[in-house]
Amino acid sequence: MAKQTFSVGQVLTAAQMTSLQETAMGGGAASAKTASYTLVAADAGTTISMTSTSATTITVNTGLFAAGDTVFIQNLGSANCTITAGTATVNTASSLALAQHESGTLYFTSAGASTFYKSAGAVASSGGITLLSTTTLSGSSTTISSISQSYKNLYGIVYGLSYGTSNNEFVMLPNNDASSAFFNGVGASASSTVAAFGVNAQSIWLTGNPTNSLRTSTENAWTFEIQNYTAGSLIPKTFNVNGKFRDSGNTFEARQFSQGGIIGVGAITSLVFKTLSGYTLNSGTVLLYGVN
Repeated sequence: MAKQTFSVGQVLTAAQMTSLQETAMGGGAASAKTASYTLVAADAGTTISMTSTSATTITVNTGLFAAGDTVFIQNLGSANCTITAGTATVNTASSLALAQHESGTLYFTSAGASTFYKSAGAVASSGGITLLSTTTLSGSSTTISSISQSYKNLYGIVYGLSYGTSNNEFVMLPNNDASSAFFNGVGASASSTVAAFGVNAQSIWLTGNPTNSLRTSTENAWTFEIQNYTAGSLIPKTFNVNGKFRDSGNTFEARQFSQGGIIGVGAITSLVFKTLSGYTLNSGTVLLYGVN
């Protein structure tokens, strides 16, 4: 329940006492949100629960809360929910991004300033894997943003891709960075025991260079892993890509990618999926996992 206001000499009703107790116990029943949300004054003393399967934000504006007000925020959705400073200031000693089953408390030190205290959360133990997001491919490109930095490696599955206009190469771009070097290594395909592709390129190929994928076929699947993805730009991050897809000649290509490295890119907080020519993505799904 929202924060209560009382007057001198007021006798509290049973309903008011119940509301007061719920506020003291953490806000009572959670206010469920399924899309990005901007906090309002009535949220003081309550619990906000995000349940979206897409990345969302909770925006904090000034002039709505008083010093000492709190809002408890929890993320039950499969995609990240990020606490975002609108017109108010939001400080934290941790991350403002909440992965699934993570939570935290927003504490206001004034009407225009707050501090976010992130709870320990449910980060997977060593060797564990947690689904971070389920994303549908659409438009000229699709971005998975606000990737949690609480894991060691990223693991992804891409399937069901189709796109418009013409056959083309399907690529992945960490942090949408087209200026740094992505060194794609050497791999094997169904037609060649050793094939070089994507050397010193600015994208990570999922279909392989220079093999175009058949735009109308959804009979494909790729897996990828990016190791040490939270490292800074001075530390190379290695990656692996494996998959099968129909090429422009309607022949299945099975490729094993290895020896890949990402050079000059900081901690990876987003992944962009697109064709090299920017054709519209008509279908496809990306499952992204955090691995410890």
